[in-house]
Amino acid sequence: MRLNFLNAENVMSAVRLIASDLDITISSGDNYDITVNVQEVDTPTVEVELDGDKAKITYGNGIPRFLRGLAILVSWIKNGEVKNRISETAIFKTNGAMFDMSRNAVMKVDTVKLLLRKMALMGLNTFMLYTEDTYEIDEYPYFGYMRGRYTKEELRELDSYALTLGIELIPCIQMLGHLATHLIWSGTEKYKDTENALLVGAESTEKLLRAMLKSISESFTSKRIHVGMDETHDLGTGRYLDINGYKDRQDIYLEHLEMVIALCREYGFKPMMWSDMFFKLAGRDIKGFYDYHPDVVFTDEVKAKIPEGIQQVFWDYYHADERFYATNIEKHHSLFGDDTVFAGGIWMWSGHCPLFSRSLEFTVPALDACKKGSVREVIATVWHNGAESMPILALAGLAWYADYDYKGCFDLASVKKCFECSTGISYDDIIICDSPESAKDDKGYMLSTTRALLYNDPLMGIVDRHLASYETDSYYKDTTARLAKSINSAGFLAPAVNIIHALSCLLENKASFGVRLKAAYDAKDTDNLRMIADECELIIEKIRHLKETHKHAWMEYNKAFGWEVHDIRYGGLIARFETAKERISDYLEGRLDRIEELEEKRLLLDGNGDTDAEPAFNGHFLWYSYKKLATPNIL
Repeated sequence: MRLNFLNAENVMSAVRLIASDLDITISSGDNYDITVNVQEVDTPTVEVELDGDKAKITYGNGIPRFLRGLAILVSWIKNGEVKNRISETAIFKTNGAMFDMSRNAVMKVDTVKLLLRKMALMGLNTFMLYTEDTYEIDEYPYFGYMRGRYTKEELRELDSYALTLGIELIPCIQMLGHLATHLIWSGTEKYKDTENALLVGAESTEKLLRAMLKSISESFTSKRIHVGMDETHDLGTGRYLDINGYKDRQDIYLEHLEMVIALCREYGFKPMMWSDMFFKLAGRDIKGFYDYHPDVVFTDEVKAKIPEGIQQVFWDYYHADERFYATNIEKHHSLFGDDTVFAGGIWMWSGHCPLFSRSLEFTVPALDACKKGSVREVIATVWHNGAESMPILALAGLAWYADYDYKGCFDLASVKKCFECSTGISYDDIIICDSPESAKDDKGYMLSTTRALLYNDPLMGIVDRHLASYETDSYYKDTTARLAKSINSAGFLAPAVNIIHALSCLLENKASFGVRLKAAYDAKDTDNLRMIADECELIIEKIRHLKETHKHAWMEYNKAFGWEVHDIRYGGLIARFETAKERISDYLEGRLDRIEELEEKRLLLDGNGDTDAEPAFNGHFLWYSYKKLATPNIL
């Protein structure tokens, strides 16, 4: 498709970047199919008109508004339309995403560029790079060591690319907590309080913070910076306590925050931070407290201590109740002013699969509350705890945020068009990627636990007690077949979809393996045990296939660092199934008189007693740590 652009000097650099994404050719002279007249105005508007071989795009407040219009226009032409018109006005000043680059999966520069292009075509204008220790600080060689950190040159390249597309690339770092991956090194002791938090008040801490800001200032154009400051639950309980004695955590926190704000000003930054700690400190005596608990009351004393000069970011990814968001937006406006940013979530952190259905359930009421509460800035966070998933799939969820912005409401049909216009991929072919998480028992509970099913040990069966009422084999056979139909049409997302297809294929056998094994053992059903022993080889083959599929996608989208974690996990699974086959065979051949692991009664995961399992396990599962799946023993 050959397009001739008129009055388009301000947008042509961006058009050149996205031309191949839309499969268009920029033409001049008489060699073109459509003339596109461009007009820039002062309002956040997108108007697109098509009449035969002439088109007009009117836009305001940033290049992404124009690019959204161009994506819509190109879709009309490709669909054979010759006359159409649309007019949209954005309700948010800034709208975009924060991608987690700190939980092993550090995206390649080219992957981030791809995301930036697709987001710009949706009309999104903000991108935060969440980097705890995955950016370069010259004076601290162990900061991000072997973690795939971005160099200054890479960040400058991304910054320039984003600016061309009209997207503000905002650094999102941590200046107090969430620094455990850096604080593992013995050389960090001088500025380390706990495993997670910096030592407040130490000269060495201030020196590190200055080095952070210096590096960031040399890498980004934006003067906005997100400094984190969230979830420092253990603050003041480590070396700080040894050096200074007990001090109220609130006072320690506020002392450090004042210094962070002052340093940001010194380096010319306008800081923002997660607001949850103010609510935690004010609500710490509330029984059953959770983040942004509605019963939190801020006394005049607490209000007086809240510092000025830092924008607050209210985050939540867990509530489907609009009133929850509205109440907290009102509190933020009252406490911090009317420039609060809202951060929702596209769930990529629960395993290999995105939880689109859960994310959408929470997103719509949140955006409704933001609209009614006059919140002007929103972002969708894409966290990646555990780093199994491919965050690039979150593009489907970003279409919710983009389309809501321009339509003023959630409209599924419109969302599908937005996603397809910007990516060239069917929305339904990607949304299906959360289907492996939706196996249900006879009570209708959703699992959301492929991570538990994958890492569950074949012999010890830590989660087996919860699986009795689940028919997983037929469910995953159906899911595998449905996913297979999406792969060929998934375009640049196909490697990510392939992972989920391979996972579903594995779970056809593995999900119920431990339950079937224990039942056959208890019944002394040797024929069934023999078939299960043989099945181990099939499962090992499927684990290897999943590992190779996952590795291919990882190397396609991410830097290599962090993949070793998955080699270890998959390798461990393979070894455990080799051991399982060996022990079952030894038992059948009389070399063992009993299999110790199978003699143990299966108990519930919550550890609260041997009661009948109510629903299965709804929750957040990790390969290690609490709710251990691989083993209750020391790793």
